[in-house]
Amino acid sequence: MNSNRGNKMEYNGSMRIVQIIFWIASGIVIIGGVFLMLPSLIFPFFALISPKIPEPEITYGEFPFRIEYELDGQLNIIEDTVIAEFNGCEFSAGSMKRERRWRSRLASDREDLPFGDDLGIYFSRGSAQYYMGENVQSMSLKPHIALRNLEEGFRREVDFILGESGYIRTVLNFGEAQEVLTQYGITLINWEISEPIVNNFGD
Repeated sequence: MNSNRGNKMEYNGSMRIVQIIFWIASGIVIIGGVFLMLPSLIFPFFALISPKIPEPEITYGEFPFRIEYELDGQLNIIEDTVIAEFNGCEFSAGSMKRERRWRSRLASDREDLPFGDDLGIYFSRGSAQYYMGENVQSMSLKPHIALRNLEEGFRREVDFILGESGYIRTVLNFGEAQEVLTQYGITLINWEISEPIVNNFGD
C-alpha cells in the first residue's frame, strides 16, 4: 500500500516536473515568436502614424552629359542623358520615417558607361536624388568614376583608389579625373556634366 502510494507520489512529482519544463519551453517559444514578429508588428504601426512629407515641386528632369577622351590615339565619346523621376514617398524601416523615392535611367537604356573595353573603368552617372536637388552634398550620390574589379566581376562603388594603399578618394571634377585616367593611358579632353537643379520640397 505504502509502496503504491510512494510510486504514485513519484509519478505525480515526475509529471509536475515535465509540466513545468513544458510550460517553460512553451513560454520561451512564445516570447521568441513575439520578438521575431515584433518588427513586422511595429513597422506598419510606425508607417501609419509617421507624418507625411511634401512631394517635390519638380518631379522630372533630364540631365545630359558628355565626356571626351583619347585612348590608344583614338578619340572616344561617352554621351547620354540621365532621366530622373520622383517615385513617391515610402516609409523606411532603416530611418523609421517616410522618405522620398527616386529613380533614374539613361535615355539610351544602357547600363554601363566604360572607358575602353576591358580596362574596368566606368563613369557612374550619379543618382536621381542628386540631380533633382535632394541631398546634393552626399559624395556617393554624385556622378563619379568607378572601378570594376574584373577578376571578381563586380563594380566597386568606392570610386577610385589613389596614392597609397587604402586611401580612397572620390573623383568628381575634371582635374582629378584627368589625373587618375592618365595613369591608365587615358587622356581626358572634355568633361561636361549637368549640375543638379534647385528644387522646392516644402520642408
